[in-house]
Amino acid sequence: MHGAMTFHSVSDLWRQSVEMFPDEAVFQIDLDQVTHTDSAGLALLVEWLREAARRDGRIEFLNLPAQMLALAGAANLERVLAGERSPAKS
Repeated sequence: MHGAMTFHSVSDLWRQSVEMFPDEAVFQIDLDQVTHTDSAGLALLVEWLREAARRDGRIEFLNLPAQMLALAGAANLERVLAGERSPAKS
């Protein structure tokens, strides 16, 4: 992923990503190049987790931005992402 994950971009990102998850596999998404995010970006991550689980797969988020982790903490979603992520980038 690269660029912004915001209210303006997540609907397009969702449409582009619906079929990207292989069935019954671990899928890694590197967020190192995400430049800005908001609550819509966090919601997209949660939807990706749900879609992967629906397909009996699992997502590992790599390099979660600090801004995304702060939003997850404020929304009490850090436990949702905790098992699915690597340490945040600084």
